[in-house]
Amino acid sequence: MFLEPSRERRAFPPWLLLLLALTLAGNVLAWLGLGLLPDEAYYWVWSQRLELSYFDHPPLVAWLMRPFTDLFGDGAAVIRLPAVLSWLVGAVLAYDLARRAYGQPRAGGLAVLVWTTLPLVQAGFHIVTPDSALIIFTWCTYYLAWRAVEEHRPALWGLTGICAGLALLGKYPAVLILGGLFLALLMSRAGRRQLAGPWPWFGALLALVTFIPVLAWNWRHDWISFAFQLGHGVQRSVAADPWTMLLMFVGGQMAVAMPWTFLAMAGASFGRGGPRALSGYGRALFATGFWLPLLVFGAAGLTADSGPNWPETAYVPGTILLAGALNRWLYPPARARGRARPLLLGLVVLAVLTGVLLVNLLRFPHWLQQVAGEDMTPKRTQLSQAYGWDQVDAELRRLLPEVEATHPRGADCGIIVGNHASAGMVAWLLDAPQRVGVTMQARMSQYHLWAREAAVPERLCLFIEKYDREDRERDDIPGRLSLPEGEWRQLSVVEAKNPDLSLRWYVFYVPVTQEEPAGAAQGADAAEPDADAE
Repeated sequence: MFLEPSRERRAFPPWLLLLLALTLAGNVLAWLGLGLLPDEAYYWVWSQRLELSYFDHPPLVAWLMRPFTDLFGDGAAVIRLPAVLSWLVGAVLAYDLARRAYGQPRAGGLAVLVWTTLPLVQAGFHIVTPDSALIIFTWCTYYLAWRAVEEHRPALWGLTGICAGLALLGKYPAVLILGGLFLALLMSRAGRRQLAGPWPWFGALLALVTFIPVLAWNWRHDWISFAFQLGHGVQRSVAADPWTMLLMFVGGQMAVAMPWTFLAMAGASFGRGGPRALSGYGRALFATGFWLPLLVFGAAGLTADSGPNWPETAYVPGTILLAGALNRWLYPPARARGRARPLLLGLVVLAVLTGVLLVNLLRFPHWLQQVAGEDMTPKRTQLSQAYGWDQVDAELRRLLPEVEATHPRGADCGIIVGNHASAGMVAWLLDAPQRVGVTMQARMSQYHLWAREAAVPERLCLFIEKYDREDRERDDIPGRLSLPEGEWRQLSVVEAKNPDLSLRWYVFYVPVTQEEPAGAAQGADAAEPDADAE
């Protein structure tokens, strides 16, 4: 994997190193400078209560997070270390796999450029989600599966199976990786020879064994997680026109990979000006791995809302395909001294810089606001999701002593929140994952399965709900609420102005005691929990 310095320099010419440095600078700034997001806090709560699996997703994101937080604390930068690890593992394996597949270090350098500048990867470098765990082991699976056949090392199928199983422990769509591997073996002569032996089947068995914790957890919980994700993936959209849904799906892929990158990957998968140096098995492995997730989720997306990141495993083999194509386009064999074609090089640099600029404008929308004004400022960005929680923290510290002093359970009283992600943030702010839960009318989540003592009405002392200005005005925020957990009255409101100039209110409620008149709710009869993005 490691080459002599002169060959390493050829793999990373100055223009490529500059682009990588700019990308890394934006990633590190977001990693260290962006406050923790509610979804990340929810997964942190998982890591504080480790289980074989969880309602929303498999467990690997929590399992990876826990060692880091045990060693270095629960700061936002530490919680995100699995995401940083995912980015780094992807970059290292992209380099070595492309170098091996095409026989040129420069192809490895181009693979690093393609991978690290994908908007999907840039947006995920500093945000820890189940996707972080999925991507680490997707790269490991393709890396080992290629070497098992091309380097005539069939015993590597055992490690391949374990990595595929770990990818499944990250996120359920990893099952398509196994399907793609099987199809690639069937489609090539070398692959069919492998299938005639025991090693690929042994790898499949190890993948299943690795996935047993999730199977056991689901068996104990009536397969509830599988049912939730299946229903989530095929839930019919209000925009049921198949052509509209198809355009939305394709548009989502153009956004997570940039239009020119997505189209270039598609072209490279058919060998147009691309990776002719690959063997039959290599072409089948990477092309099948690229197209299978896109076709499956694209077909599901004809009638259901499909998240643009759902086929994300496609961009791992897509990176290798495009690296080979770029190497051939930029440095044709007849080119003197291996110099790049200047026009194509200029287009590649322009495309990468444009993508990096757009991603960073979405990360830090107040930059765009200074140039283009409020109307052009993107809404509901990661930065806006992170805003306001420091004010919530200050208000919690101010209110809790007073609330606890008047509650029979004192500091042991429970806190509930309007949705699972916000509940995770409150738990993280207080460093009290056992104390915080959600109202039972919130969207189903792991909190409902835990059946916390915090959900017992007699123990509750505080309810926190979040309202966005897009949903209602300040005067429409209810002063009293009826929840499954009882009647509540408003105690305090915190107003947060986000970088995108939108307003958000965090409203604190306390239970209505028997001495107080219950009355009717003002403005609404019940809380309306908002659904944070998955």
